[in-house]
Amino acid sequence: MSENETTVAPPPEPLPPDRARAIKRRSIGEAQDALVTEAVERRDPARLARALDHAKLAARIAEDNRAKDVLVLDVRKATPMLDYFVIATAASRRQAAAVAFDVDAEMKKLGEHKLGMEGVEEGRWILIDYGDFVVHVFSEEGRTYYALEEIWGDAPQVAWRDEPPTPAAAD
Repeated sequence: MSENETTVAPPPEPLPPDRARAIKRRSIGEAQDALVTEAVERRDPARLARALDHAKLAARIAEDNRAKDVLVLDVRKATPMLDYFVIATAASRRQAAAVAFDVDAEMKKLGEHKLGMEGVEEGRWILIDYGDFVVHVFSEEGRTYYALEEIWGDAPQVAWRDEPPTPAAAD
């Protein structure tokens, strides 16, 4: 082969079906869901009820995955950007990822699209942004260091255990 000739690599072999399914299952952890964003009316009671129900569900999922100190904060009066924070502590990076992926899988089933997910690889602070609410899954050290409850200390806590969903949220 001369210096000016180039070689072209053959196309990659298609993945076996079981490997392709495994990759498709992992796509839930993509940083952002493919969706067209549009402005929403922030005062719409149905939107607010749905956001609250989904935040409470995220808290229950975190607790079902044995996360500790799970709470929901109502941050509507503190910021115009979102309505609720869900905060939980995981004992390990693996547990934090499980909480995040389970929350995201359930939200997808409900038609709730994430705007972004960060921190899964490191596991110290996983953040999932759904627009109206944000889920924070911390390591114990990360939760102490970032101290969101102190930063947002004026935000009231929302009772989320054993409460039925609000009727307006059942679309």
